[in-house]
Amino acid sequence: MIYPKKNSIFEQFFQLFVTYQLKKQFYRIHLHIEGLPKDKKILLIANHSSWWDGLVTFYLNNAVLKTDLYAMMSEQGMKDFPFFQRIGAFSVNAASPKHTVESLRFASKLLEEKKAVLIFPQGKEEHLEKRPLTFSEGPAFLLKKHSDVEVIPITYYYTFRHDQRPELFIWVGQAVFYDSSKAREEITNTLGGAVTAQLDYQKQKIIQENDEEFTVLLKGKKTLSEWLTWWKAKVKE
Repeated sequence: MIYPKKNSIFEQFFQLFVTYQLKKQFYRIHLHIEGLPKDKKILLIANHSSWWDGLVTFYLNNAVLKTDLYAMMSEQGMKDFPFFQRIGAFSVNAASPKHTVESLRFASKLLEEKKAVLIFPQGKEEHLEKRPLTFSEGPAFLLKKHSDVEVIPITYYYTFRHDQRPELFIWVGQAVFYDSSKAREEITNTLGGAVTAQLDYQKQKIIQENDEEFTVLLKGKKTLSEWLTWWKAKVKE
């Protein structure tokens, strides 16, 4: 298992780098947040459809959530991008039950210390529109050990609207109610259902162009069409 080696100075510089990249790649990033419990054991579970998800979560946490966040990441991904260790990632090898249990035990230790833990229960990137969302039982394993954990669903919806670059809508929902006395399979179904329902609700809001519940978290750089509009206005002056 690859353990995290957080470095606060690296995190500060990396936040600047990620912010620059997000402004460059996205036209707007929108956020709706129900609130986040304080001084609690927090497990964040999110859908996973894009390479950007991990970096966006890192940015979101530093900009808004302000938790001491650790994230479970594939072992191969951490070998390919070892800098993730410095921002709190720890590895999981889904192909090895032994290594998976080791990773979950480490996550359990983090929760006991009231660190926030992020898991993408799908385990891999899957198409944004794929249904149902197929979750592993990793989160349920943790909830059987920690019945007092607050499970916060985060859903990411990437889309093109009226501009040249894509937009991202983030929804940080209310804590999911679960019964830790139930079997892992039932807890997993509860979590998967909650994230699916939140994502589908969010999707309908976006399709209907009803973004009143969102605020703009980050504005990207001007698009070519905006520069051309500005230039056209200047020529007419």
